[in-house]
Amino acid sequence: MQTVYLKINEGKPGIKKITLSLVKWLKSKGVKVLLDCSAAKTAGRKAVKIDLSMIDLFIALGGDGTLLSLVRQARPTKAPFIGINAGMLGFLTEIKLKDMKSALNKVLKGEYEIDERSTLETEIEDLNGKVKTLHSLNDTVISALKGRLITLDVHVNEEYLNSYRADGIIISTPTGSTAYSLSAGGPIVSPKLNGIIITPICPHMLSNRPIIVPDDSVLKIFVKVKGGNKVKVTADGQSECLIAKDSPIIIRKAKTPVKLVVPAKNSFYEILRQKLNWR
Repeated sequence: MQTVYLKINEGKPGIKKITLSLVKWLKSKGVKVLLDCSAAKTAGRKAVKIDLSMIDLFIALGGDGTLLSLVRQARPTKAPFIGINAGMLGFLTEIKLKDMKSALNKVLKGEYEIDERSTLETEIEDLNGKVKTLHSLNDTVISALKGRLITLDVHVNEEYLNSYRADGIIISTPTGSTAYSLSAGGPIVSPKLNGIIITPICPHMLSNRPIIVPDDSVLKIFVKVKGGNKVKVTADGQSECLIAKDSPIIIRKAKTPVKLVVPAKNSFYEILRQKLNWR
């Protein structure tokens, strides 16, 4: 690892001290450190334009949201990502602050594994008639702008599946199964499995349950709203867009996975026990 890119959540307590310490330590290891705007501001440096194709490793210092933002910012890239948890829960940012330097030291020595995670691409037509593609590592959420019940007709590979009368719907990767989908009653799915999870949000009919379809499926969703309401599509809770009326939403697995660095052989089940306080 010769060049790393550091993105931080500047709102985390004590982040300035942690950032300066990390940058100094990485430089002592002979690593060139490039900073995103927030990290540069925190470190008292001037932000410069960076060629992300030259990066060997992307580091997210914050919470899962910081890593998700970094993944979106850096795509498309073949370089791996590593998350350091300066937040609270953190399923993606597994490394604790106290283990930060020891974990990164192993990475710099090449003592790590790569965990490839599938991502979603969502094709929509916005209110101006422009076709856009949103990318998500966790999930794509479809809901009404005014928060009212909507009807979603879901098709899988051109075959009609169901009409959901609900607050919205979550289309999730296995990685995102422990995020919003879990809160909405969706299943926990190992990231080692291949699948796309469809989870309705507060469905009007209790018989409407989550379902997992093969990850080579193409989903086409038509949304019906009333009273001039609009529909928004949100990727990873961060990037959203209002869609044109009667325009289908097409969701499929993206061709390029995201590479996450695993410094040690972390057990998915151990992480679940820790994060969800299982006994």
